[in-house]
Amino acid sequence: MIVFASQGLSPVEFFFGRYEPLPHDLGIWRETGTDAQTGLLREERLLLPNSNPKAGHLMRQVRHRDPATRAIARVEPEQRVPRRRVSARS
Repeated sequence: MIVFASQGLSPVEFFFGRYEPLPHDLGIWRETGTDAQTGLLREERLLLPNSNPKAGHLMRQVRHRDPATRAIARVEPEQRVPRRRVSARS
């Protein structure tokens, strides 16, 4: 435990790696393009479940908007996006 604590890591982070950094646009809606069939704008955002920075996944929310009125036309179900781990050993 002293070895892990001296490196600022938990045993789990030492053996499996730390989670990659959170995206800079976390919680912000961003346009990802236009649906070719319907012509609706597609927007998505990533959220932390329960605002827990150690969560093993993020939640992706996707909505489709009318380009003229900007009204929300359709919402897709939330999807879990697993977070990758990066090596914590140097």
